[in-house]
Amino acid sequence: MTTPAKALQQTLANQAEHYNAAQAKAAGRGPMHLITFWTSVCRKLAKDALEDGDPEVANRLAAHLNDFYRAHTQ
Repeated sequence: MTTPAKALQQTLANQAEHYNAAQAKAAGRGPMHLITFWTSVCRKLAKDALEDGDPEVANRLAAHLNDFYRAHTQ
């Protein structure tokens, strides 16, 4: 494995460790904290994709949230 590939693999491992710990902490604090955690993570994914010129992630997140809202308000 090349050095850049190893660095990327380590970055992804560090990110996964961070998110796993944050998710566990949020879950321990209750459902609303877990919702806030996932909302923040999803917003970051959408924002990063938009900054890279890809609106698809944001569009899919918005559509999913709209579907969720409709399913729980009717």
